[in-house]
Amino acid sequence: MTVAPLETQLASAVAELRRAKSVAIVSHRDPDPDTIGSAIALGLALEGMGKRVTLHCADPVPENYRFLAGTERFTTEPPARDVDLVVTVDFGSIDRAKFTLPSGPRTLNIDHHASNDHFAATNCVDVSSAASAELVSRVIDALGARWTSEMATAALVGIMTDTGSFQFPSTDRRALDRAGMLREAGADLQAITYNIYRNKRFESLKLWGLAFARMRREMDGRLVWTEIGTADFRESDARDEDVSGLVEQLARSSGMRVALLFNEQDGVVKVSCRTSQWAPAVDAQALMSRWGGGGHVRAAGALVKGPLGRVRDEILNAARESLAGAAVRS
Repeated sequence: MTVAPLETQLASAVAELRRAKSVAIVSHRDPDPDTIGSAIALGLALEGMGKRVTLHCADPVPENYRFLAGTERFTTEPPARDVDLVVTVDFGSIDRAKFTLPSGPRTLNIDHHASNDHFAATNCVDVSSAASAELVSRVIDALGARWTSEMATAALVGIMTDTGSFQFPSTDRRALDRAGMLREAGADLQAITYNIYRNKRFESLKLWGLAFARMRREMDGRLVWTEIGTADFRESDARDEDVSGLVEQLARSSGMRVALLFNEQDGVVKVSCRTSQWAPAVDAQALMSRWGGGGHVRAAGALVKGPLGRVRDEILNAARESLAGAAVRS
């Protein structure tokens, strides 16, 4: 697949957004702060330009993201057929919508995932961007829209979370420059810090405790994993959204090269993978792609049909093989 230079992609995205009078912005299933923040920042920018905007996500916005102005406007229904343009943000593939997108409107995909399959009619994909919110903020600048504090806070939360508070290897000068610009535009850093990092639900902490209690490590600590079953959600009275952030904690284990979280849901297992840049290094996206997943080199995931035990054993075996192969190459 031949991909146009980013400048060309940005120009095409801006042209589509300028052309549209009504825009539906769609965030991906199991939403994270990057997809929600990207949608809100872009939506408010377009409204400031006089366009009609609706926000959509098949799953409800998690409670600790609801401090962002505009989250109350998300609907779990798909976009209407009569909008001019459907914009998907932070999508690698169309199935991430969870619901069916209407076939009539034009489509624009703004994303930064290496596994992106360019499913939209117009695609603006930059895998070197640390977050989709970083790329969206450049689209907003190219539109000539005026930044507000609400827009800046929404964009900054996406950049902060997708860089692990600027700890991940994807953090570069562009991400840091963008963060600085957004702060100057009025982004509320304290609101982000409190709501995202310092305000966990009690039930969430109970769920994490159950997961930590059954953590396992193998291969001299290079492979770290744990699992959550449906019974754990009942015992802790937790929600699906309470799992968010847990795999990053597993990845803090000393000597970790691959961290895996297996989250049992109804008939499927949601697998989250994090890897280290240190040798022997494993490509998380390549590992998860074997089960139809995607993401980035250091962070990826997959939704795998089947019982927890079978899925867990298959993926653990593949992770062991990948680590062994990486050790030989290094």
